[in-house]
Amino acid sequence: MATVSDANLGLWRDYSRPYLDQRQILATDFWSQWMTAFVAVCFTLTSPYVFKITKSFLVWFIGCLSWLTTEWNNAHSAEPSSLSSSVADDQTPLLQKQNVDDGTGHRPKNDIGSNTPNGQLPNGKPKSATERQSSDQRDTGGSISEEHSSQIVAALPAANCGPDSERRAPSVRGNEGPVDALNKSQDSREFGWKFVQYLLRGGAKQAKSPSTIMIVINTVLFGLFVAQAIAGVFSAKIASDRAGLSSSQHCGIWQFNENAGGEAADRDDLNNYQKETRASQYARTCYNSPDPTGPFSCRVFYNQSIAYNTKTHQLCPFASSELCHDGLYSAISFDTGYIDASVIGINSPTAHKFRRTSSCSPLNLSEPYVLPSSPGTNGTAYNYYYGPKDNTNYTFNTSGRPFEWLVPVYSVNTYFSSLYPESDYWQPIPELKPPNNSTLTIIFVSSMHIYHVRPSFDPIFPSHEPRYFEGFREPLYYNADPRARALACVDTSELCSPDGETCWSMTSPLSPGIKSSPEYWLMKWSLENSNTYDSIKWRLGTALLAQESVSQSVSIPLSPYQWQLEASQLFATSLARIQYDAWKIATGEDRERPGYIEVTPDEAKGRLCRLYKFKSSDYTNINLAAFVGLPLLAMTIFVLSWDARVVGLGFKEDESAASEPLIIDVIVRFIFHVLLALTVGICKGVTALFRKLGNCIKDRRSRIGAIDSDPS
Repeated sequence: MATVSDANLGLWRDYSRPYLDQRQILATDFWSQWMTAFVAVCFTLTSPYVFKITKSFLVWFIGCLSWLTTEWNNAHSAEPSSLSSSVADDQTPLLQKQNVDDGTGHRPKNDIGSNTPNGQLPNGKPKSATERQSSDQRDTGGSISEEHSSQIVAALPAANCGPDSERRAPSVRGNEGPVDALNKSQDSREFGWKFVQYLLRGGAKQAKSPSTIMIVINTVLFGLFVAQAIAGVFSAKIASDRAGLSSSQHCGIWQFNENAGGEAADRDDLNNYQKETRASQYARTCYNSPDPTGPFSCRVFYNQSIAYNTKTHQLCPFASSELCHDGLYSAISFDTGYIDASVIGINSPTAHKFRRTSSCSPLNLSEPYVLPSSPGTNGTAYNYYYGPKDNTNYTFNTSGRPFEWLVPVYSVNTYFSSLYPESDYWQPIPELKPPNNSTLTIIFVSSMHIYHVRPSFDPIFPSHEPRYFEGFREPLYYNADPRARALACVDTSELCSPDGETCWSMTSPLSPGIKSSPEYWLMKWSLENSNTYDSIKWRLGTALLAQESVSQSVSIPLSPYQWQLEASQLFATSLARIQYDAWKIATGEDRERPGYIEVTPDEAKGRLCRLYKFKSSDYTNINLAAFVGLPLLAMTIFVLSWDARVVGLGFKEDESAASEPLIIDVIVRFIFHVLLALTVGICKGVTALFRKLGNCIKDRRSRIGAIDSDPS
């Protein structure tokens, strides 16, 4: 399997990721830890500036709430004098009303001048000429104009708006405060405009209540406590995974030369057995467990497995449904769907797609497909007529009683109809012939000297003949039928364009308009040995899951659908074979084996290297965008937290001690101005449009009315 020396270190591009995450830096664990620590330090150093900006926002937000609360209270306490007078008159006792009406000189309690010395306001300041005149008018019982009333209300200090009101700091924009803006507003739109101006001035930052200070202090303390944790979380994000490109320079497609000699052929057989075994072992361990913890590593391929769907009670896959053991809908099917070639590790921006399907079913053992052979065999010899083989008219034959052979194994024989049936030694009968561009595999299974603790009625692994043993209450069960059981599977592989719109078979040339590329040849040759036959032909009986259940001639209970489990395992093995063969081609695994020659197509020769990606245990990928972007973000935060006045961006109204505008404040304020200007412009444009539309409708109605009223 691939080793850490096969990985290509440095900057590379993973096309399977989103665009911003494609560029990665593959580094050793040592350097990746240093790079991660660098980002963590950057974020830790910027934590005070982050909380400085957070403090600015909190003060601004709390100040806005305080401003709105104060103005709401003032709006209800500083009512127009005419309404206040009427309300006061309604609440004044009748006796006081009479005294006032009689001119006795008694004044209501809510009169402004009742508790102040003559010529002074409640705050001790001398009255202006206008205020003295209005006071004289009240003393003589004269009426007070609306203008004088508003001037008096405007002159009231904010501290007198209610018994629990706090004194608010004066606004930095002249002497006009929020209460003045409220009292001079004629409707809610003017009040809203004043509030927007208040926000744009940053006046909310002048709030210095104890609650604001405590919130800021608590936020800063809590932020300092979690700053390191946040920095660690962000820095950990830059280490993505352990995928990397193969650095092998010996990539290519190598096949065994049939003329290489007997010794080389024997070694090739052993080599093929090992390839089939490792694919089966990988499928057993890594396809059935999401995160296995065994000694066999499942983190070697770019994707741990190739996903597929399983469906039971499917249509019989053969030309005649009579050949299926249990009728028309007795098959099991497996389908990967259309899979992007990047799943098997091909790294390309225009990766092709492929699809693998398989459909299996036990075969009918009745006549005329299984018949006894010549007389004199005591009814234990059978011929299986699923198609002629070589010079015989039958496919397979058995003789004797397999159970009497004292070997606790399952005997397996396989037959195969390839994509090139004209060159095959076995030709299936028309009823069994697979569809075009598909392969057919028949697996004959014979149960030998094996006992079962429970009866089994599986069509491939039957065992329901009891046998009692002395000293045991329960019997053991065995298969007394001398006939072999047959399981047949039809496999299909499709190759598709990168967009998945056009597909073709393994034997067809590229469709018109589909460009030949090294990525395509790497995918196609990875699928060459992906079928049921190449998942069992070298291991035979040892490939069965049922064989693993046998110990000392006794088998533990099998599943009622054991044949379906076997078919699923064979299909998973064929998918794992795709993953291994892709790595084999990318690294040139067979180039040094005796008897192998290179058969790489000319358009792909020398161009299959560095197209394959896999996972290595000693390397780590660093996300380039995160590694560069996060430190830049930290620097941006540092700059945005500067005092705007230091760089000459502060406004005159911000130069008070209560206001410390940051650069981010100036930027936000500028954006607010731009958005406000755009909003006002749009509103004015829409208003003008509707006004013109209304005028047009009005003129049209006038003309229609004039026409209707004209008697002529």
